[in-house]
Amino acid sequence: LEVKGLAYTTVLIDNMGGGRPDWYRGQTPQIQWADGRTQGESMDIVKALDAEYPASRPLYPPEGASMSSVAQMISAFRQSFPSNARPSSRAAYLFSYSGPLSRSDFEKALDATEKLLAQHEGPFFVGPELSAADVSWAPFLERYAAQLPCLHDGLLPRDASRWPRLAEWYAAMDEVPEYACRVKGDGESWGRVLTMQGYGNAGNAPQTTGYRQSTGAGAVDLWEAYA
Repeated sequence: LEVKGLAYTTVLIDNMGGGRPDWYRGQTPQIQWADGRTQGESMDIVKALDAEYPASRPLYPPEGASMSSVAQMISAFRQSFPSNARPSSRAAYLFSYSGPLSRSDFEKALDATEKLLAQHEGPFFVGPELSAADVSWAPFLERYAAQLPCLHDGLLPRDASRWPRLAEWYAAMDEVPEYACRVKGDGESWGRVLTMQGYGNAGNAPQTTGYRQSTGAGAVDLWEAYA
């Protein structure tokens, strides 16, 4: 919605059992269309927004890319991230049923992501333009950048010497005003989530390295572009 420049109203949902609007059913995210219809599933919503508002910035696919290339990158996620992780809403793909995943599990996931990004000129997943594939991957890669160094000392997904294409992707995403200024989570908060019981590690707070991702206010020109 932000990238496409569409007007919308944010409805905050209390996933801990608090009050919810009458029309809301199921899981977040959901959208309620102007005619009252509701729809869920992130990528289905993105695809529907492109169909509903074809004059706005396309994401599925963007100009110069094919629908198949976007779909391929979205589906490649499940083959790239650890398959032995337990489900978690705030610590996804971080823990097994016996504790944090191993360093090698994470390195394999980052290596696989690096190879996918190398399939196109970049810096985004299907080329020079932001696409639905980046929208799909961003929440998980964002968390990894903040949380992996908390679980394994020195494991930095943004390390350009180890994962140059991935580091380039992170840098490019940070230059997307709608993402960096409105959507991107706070690195400090993602780190603190790991110290809280109940978020993925069988209800136990894991031992962490003490790492905290620096959080800046962002470049003035980026905020001006967003405004």
